[in-house]
Amino acid sequence: MSGDLERYADELRTRGYTIVEGVLERAEVEAANAALDAIFEREKEIGPLRRWHNATYKVAYMLPQKDPLFLSFGFNPRVLPLMRLLLGEHCVLGSLNGLSMTPGGQGQSLHLDQDETVPGTVLTINALHTLDDFTRENGCTRVVPFSQDRLLPRGADKSQYEDEAIYLEAPAGSLIAFNGGLCHAGSQNKTARPRRAIHAFYHRPWVRPQWDYPRSLSPDVVATMSEEQKRLFGFFARPRWYDYRTDEIIQG
Repeated sequence: MSGDLERYADELRTRGYTIVEGVLERAEVEAANAALDAIFEREKEIGPLRRWHNATYKVAYMLPQKDPLFLSFGFNPRVLPLMRLLLGEHCVLGSLNGLSMTPGGQGQSLHLDQDETVPGTVLTINALHTLDDFTRENGCTRVVPFSQDRLLPRGADKSQYEDEAIYLEAPAGSLIAFNGGLCHAGSQNKTARPRRAIHAFYHRPWVRPQWDYPRSLSPDVVATMSEEQKRLFGFFARPRWYDYRTDEIIQG
């Protein structure tokens, strides 16, 4: 991928998305699917109660807490260099979730993964890893090319762009990376089989993350993490704070 980094980066900067095939080997896809399916099974009772499992999708949050496989997932050498090229060497991973469009279910409405667009600037990237073949029939992601450069404030109606949406088909093991300000959605899965993916959401270190990993990961998981893993999960990108009780400034 190294020789094509600039091309993929340019596609992300301009049209708002890129597709890179073969970022996961078959064995990596199988391992990720097995781990994700096990999490979905463990959460089969709590998931519907909390609307994590619904008529549109199943989602599993905070994957690094739930399976050690996902602690290293964000370091994929076929993906991380592209993220760092666009977001800087010190970019962090703000969330790592698993999602499957519900077989025979509904599709999503067009939306953004960041609060609003910031035309001309890449602040966040959703690095979607396909764990099944993505097809129009099974609910592949659809996007509105170039929409990241339109001024779309929070709450803006995005349904008006539906006729511009295109469907991104890709084989299992691919990367579908798109600007967090790009209009996109998971589509209706018309098949009887799941359509699974891992969503790794990278951003610049000063952008507010979707999840506060230092507070969300348990002490036993944190104890297993390397310094490099802590850095990617934002442990060293937290704001300093003032302890009024001791008049001390605490860094991160």
